[in-house]
Amino acid sequence: MITLRTFLAGAGGGLLALLLVGCSTTQSGSLNPGMTPGQTVQSMGEPDLKDDIADPNHNGATVLRYVWLEPGKAAIFGSDNRLASVQDVETNTKVKVEQQAHAEAVASGPPQRFDPIQTPLDYIFFPVKAGAVYFGAGLNCVAGGSCQKPPLPSPSSG
Repeated sequence: MITLRTFLAGAGGGLLALLLVGCSTTQSGSLNPGMTPGQTVQSMGEPDLKDDIADPNHNGATVLRYVWLEPGKAAIFGSDNRLASVQDVETNTKVKVEQQAHAEAVASGPPQRFDPIQTPLDYIFFPVKAGAVYFGAGLNCVAGGSCQKPPLPSPSSG
């Protein structure tokens, strides 16, 4: 039978191991001016975006930019390939993206249902519907109304 002392020692050792593993996997690197691109990758991990941007100090020249989305940092290197400036980048977090998607879904209303019989018929007879709209617009123009291109309904609208 396991004694209380043995159990507490094992639990304490397990928590210590879990703490060490958890702290070793987090990346809380810092960016300091003068770092090379390799040093920034070692400190922060692989960047989410690598691109060249116009050099603000020289016309026509480009400089390297690394962007890390999770910490929201951008590193801009100078022409000597050393870190010149660090900028904060506002990113769309997962919560913001989900809120925006939910707001768009609510604004668009309920999803339209697919009717396997009516939908193909709508598309088959769309040229007839479009012709009737254009014919009505032509009659309106001849009768002295406004002459303009009529807006066509979508093929799937009933």
